Amino acid sequence: MHVVVLGAGLIGVAGAWYLREAGHEVTVLDRQPAPALETSFANGGQISVSHAEPWANPAAPRAILRWLGQEEAPLLYRPRLSPRQWAWGLRFLMECLPQRTRANTARILDLALRSQAELGRLRAEMGLAYDQRSRGILHVYSDAASFRHGCDGVAAYRARGLEMQIVDRVGCLQIEPALAEARAL
Repeated sequence: MHVVVLGAGLIGVAGAWYLREAGHEVTVLDRQPAPALETSFANGGQISVSHAEPWANPAAPRAILRWLGQEEAPLLYRPRLSPRQWAWGLRFLMECLPQRTRANTARILDLALRSQAELGRLRAEMGLAYDQRSRGILHVYSDAASFRHGCDGVAAYRARGLEMQIVDRVGCLQIEPALAEARAL
């Protein structure tokens, strides 16, 4: 079968690779003159398996209300008189319920772990060498409530197979000495 993939970003190129590996003839089309010049451009190539909590979570509705009207908000929502937008908003709010957030986080984490393993397989199989590091990500919390929330997340992530550890101030400084000057650490 001949498959046409629209977009030569990370997802398009990876999808084309696997389609070709499955025996398909593949053509990748992109409106830009070279691969990865839109959404995949300059994202640093970070693989963030430990960032599996979805945007739709119990804290999101309050945050979105604070962000209304701010063009630089991390989640931009512009209310309109659109039944489709309001229906989407209601579905989003339903996904913010704690039990939905837990289920969605588990699905995202499972996909992230599978993707990470597949990337490792591809690197080994193809002999890919680049400036890749696997040290992880340091999450720093500035108050007790967010730290407790983070610890709950660590327990859930560990239960699904992601290696994570909780460290104190000394542990943070061993991982990242540049934080020594941070007042709130």
